[in-house]
Amino acid sequence: MKNNRVIVVGSYNLDTTITTDEFPQPGETVIGKTLAYGHGGKGANQAVAASRSGASVSFLAKVGGDQYGLNAKSTLAGEGIHTNAIITDPNVPTGMAFITVNHEGENSIIVISGANGILSKTDILNSSLVIAQSDILLAQLEIPLPSVAMAIDVARKHGVKVVLNPAPAQLIDPEILKNVNILTPNRIEAEMLTGLDLSENASLPLAADQLHDMGVEIVLITLGSQGAFISGYNRQYILPSIKVQAVDTAGAGDVFNGVIAAHYPTDPDSLEETVAMAITAAGLSIQNVGAQASIPYLAEVQSFMKEGQLVEN
Repeated sequence: MKNNRVIVVGSYNLDTTITTDEFPQPGETVIGKTLAYGHGGKGANQAVAASRSGASVSFLAKVGGDQYGLNAKSTLAGEGIHTNAIITDPNVPTGMAFITVNHEGENSIIVISGANGILSKTDILNSSLVIAQSDILLAQLEIPLPSVAMAIDVARKHGVKVVLNPAPAQLIDPEILKNVNILTPNRIEAEMLTGLDLSENASLPLAADQLHDMGVEIVLITLGSQGAFISGYNRQYILPSIKVQAVDTAGAGDVFNGVIAAHYPTDPDSLEETVAMAITAAGLSIQNVGAQASIPYLAEVQSFMKEGQLVEN
């Protein structure tokens, strides 16, 4: 399985994570249990996941000129990620995310975009070379959509494969989707893109077909504890998840995407193998608190998979 050169274009946030037994209701105060600070943002999480899965990773993002932005660069470099394309803007704060996790591992998140919100098309164009030198572009939607579209356009002009995680959920111009090789929505995001009710798994093939009609080659709809629905190479099926005790589900989707980019599939067999690896990595990640701290390394994922613990839920 080839380990790719991956350019991740996306967000970096400082994560503030609070654990509590129950989420507060409007107007209610609850007592939290723990408080932790960590590195996050969908882009940074996916970059770390891809790196720990064996890819050579570059990260294109924007941070503030504060201590959080400085720490972001040094921490990501410590993960073996190339940080030359991370832009510092001294006039804005680094992005921040405030995460609350309940006793079931469910999370509620408020994001302050900060520098992420001004990563511009010009910034993308100025980094065209690092995109052109990559095998895979991985992008999400925590930066301005025009900048995502520009990154995808640059990638396709240079023959770079595109993986798009359409999160957070929002409408996307079909002109953007037609240039996407692999699209990885969750159920809610797929509903947003297609207008279909996907509460029942029987509707997943209809959504995938609609996305294929827009030009997307491979559709991977993540289903949480149920695994992922795969539609590609004229096959459609659900690959089940692994059975673990959920502690913190924040960042699981980012782990899935990082692994997909690191081991980009090129045929039906490698597609199933890569998705199984991504599902396993995502499942292992939810056993601990912290989006990046919980991301497993390739050896851990491979060891778990050798035990044959991919199971129906």
